[in-house]
This record gives sequence, C-alpha cells and structure tokens, in this order.
Amino acid sequence: MKTPIAPLGELCKMDRQGLQPDDPAALHLPFVGVENIDAGTGILNYDTNSRVGSQRSTTFRFDERHVLYAKLRPYLNKVTTPGFAGRCSTELVPLLPRSGVDRDFVAHLLRRKQTVEYVMASVTGSRMPRTDMKALMTMRVPLPPLDEQRRIVGILNRAARIERLRAQSEEQLREFIPALFIRMFGDPVENPMGWQIRSLSKLVEEFRYGTSRKCSTEHHEGNVPVLRIPNVLGGTVNWNDMKFTSLSGKEERTLKLKTGDILFVRTNGNPDYIGRCAVYADSRRAAYASYLIRARLKMTGSLVPEYVSTALALPSIRQIILRLARTTAGNYNININSLGRLPLSVPPLVHQEKFLSICRKAAHIGDFIEIADQTSSRLTASLMSRLLADDV
Repeated sequence: MKTPIAPLGELCKMDRQGLQPDDPAALHLPFVGVENIDAGTGILNYDTNSRVGSQRSTTFRFDERHVLYAKLRPYLNKVTTPGFAGRCSTELVPLLPRSGVDRDFVAHLLRRKQTVEYVMASVTGSRMPRTDMKALMTMRVPLPPLDEQRRIVGILNRAARIERLRAQSEEQLREFIPALFIRMFGDPVENPMGWQIRSLSKLVEEFRYGTSRKCSTEHHEGNVPVLRIPNVLGGTVNWNDMKFTSLSGKEERTLKLKTGDILFVRTNGNPDYIGRCAVYADSRRAAYASYLIRARLKMTGSLVPEYVSTALALPSIRQIILRLARTTAGNYNININSLGRLPLSVPPLVHQEKFLSICRKAAHIGDFIEIADQTSSRLTASLMSRLLADDV
C-alpha cells in the first residue's frame, strides 16, 4: 500500500508567538539562536559565546512540542527539537505538529536532502538566503500512519546515535596526539623537561619555496601533481582535488618531494593557516606550489619529522609563528628566515621514535574511523531516502 502524500502544512503549522524584549516572560525563558544549533544534527550547542538578538529583539516563544526550523541560510540544514520551553530568534520558525503527527518525524523530514534542495530552489536573498516559508509549507511529503512514523523515527534516531558516537571518537583521536606530545615532552616553549633548544634553521638541511607555474586539473602525460594548501592542512598530506603542471627536468629534480619532507603554508589570507604543516610520507612523484615552503631535515638523526609537525601545531608555537608573520595586501606571510628562527626543544631520538610509533598506531585507528564515517554517512542518507521518500 502506497504511503499517502500531503503538503507539509498538513503535518505542522507555523506557530510564531512573538515576545517583545521588555516582556517579563522574556526575562525567564532561555534563548536559542541559529548559531546555537549544529548543522545537520540539530544538537543544541551553547559554547558559541554568542547571544545575538537575545536581549534587544523580538523573539518567538516555543516549548517541548515544537520543531525549530532555521530559515536563514537553509543550506546549513539547522533543525532542532528542544526539550524545554524558551524563546528563539525570529530567524528560527517554531513549527507545531498537528494531531497524529510525530514531532521527530517532522524534524527528520526537514533535515532530509530533498527538503534542502526544494528550499534552495525558492530562497530569497543572495548574500543571506532565507527560506520562503509559504513555499516550504506546500512541499509534498509522505504522511504514513502515526505508528509507522514512530518506527521510522526510531530507526533514524539509532543511526544518528551511531554517527554521534563516531564523531566523538574522531574528535577524541584529534585531541590525543597533541595531548600525548605534551605528556611526553612538555610544552616546547616552556620546556619544563629541560631539553636542548635549537632554532629550526640549525636542524634543517634545506628550505625551499615551491613552483609558481600555473597548475590545471587536467592531467596530461608527464605532468607532475602539485600539492597546494588544502593538501597539507590536516597534518598529513592528502591527495584530494589534485592539480598538475609541467616542470623541466632540472626544476622537477629541485622540487621533487622525498619521504620525510615537511611542507609549511607560508602565505594566506587566513592567519590560522600560516605555518600549518604536513609530513610527506609518500613515495609518489610530486612537487609543491609556491605558497608552500619545503623543509628537509638534516641527516644527523636528531629530529623525527612528525615530532616537528606536531610541535608546530601546538598553541604556544602557533603564537610565535603568528608574531613572526607579516601582512601584505591583506595576506599573512612568513618567509624562510622567520621560519628558521623558530625555537624547538630537541628530546632524545629514542623518545621521539616512541612518540612516532604511538602516532602511527593512532593513525590506523583513524583510518578505521574514516571508513566508519563514510559508511555511517551513506547508511544514514540511504535510510532517510528510503524511509522518507515521497513515492513510497
């Protein structure tokens, strides 16, 4: 039996009960803004340090019955089901499910890919796009019986819990490596363990800027893949969205990357990118672009490349890097001379190698998490498509 199809307006209604900022009730109700809702998941997050409009503007009243839908920038897909009574920004629309309609079922319908695409086809405004709510309420959606709605919600909620657990594991793994570094070696600026301090230039055999040749996504025979800023931001080199160029034999020999090379971001409009680095741990033929600096460590065996890349991502070293950077025409820059002045603590090699061994084991776990991430995302998208399809 086919599931009935109905306009969204038959499942819920807009319930915009305005509260003026001087209304006594507004003083006692918690405020929710668009910035407090995580995209995609609908989790409420109060760690944004933002209270935009919470005290000065008209707000809407809501309670545990409502779905809050963010009409501002609908592509961010911000939909939440609050478990308390409060008030929200007028960029959030409280939707009240009608009798016989499950609230979480409405929320899942609003989060699905088809809904985002439908809304984006009729948004108003280019810089700050907003949902045409009248158009949204006419969108045709499946309306199964209440028991079936609850069954679907149960399946999708279990899938969402799996995704949250996976995301938490990924975050914990990202925090593990710098925490391990501090535990093993201490903060490299404070140097509480009294390791020898040397400038990076004393530890590097060669610094070199990359190629300024024009790159293309087209891969012709003989062309060399060129690593750019997006390929080195995560601490390890990734091969996503590669570009290629043609280099002369001499230039390619000069710029060819070797295992253990460290690539630094030297210029960008975002200061947080400056000095970010990744270790080249590959054997593939590749060069790198001019907004990167290559550092090749001396063969004396005093430093492990991964030790350097982890140290330079720590907050204390990041502050030094930003002090050494300069600005030109809105871009932040650090040159080879400034990079070479960075002070680094140099623990015994055996300690660095132990650190590297643990990092590699953690990387294997990270690979499993990434596979789980892709599988989980595909599963959730497939479930939502099948369970909330308009033609079931």
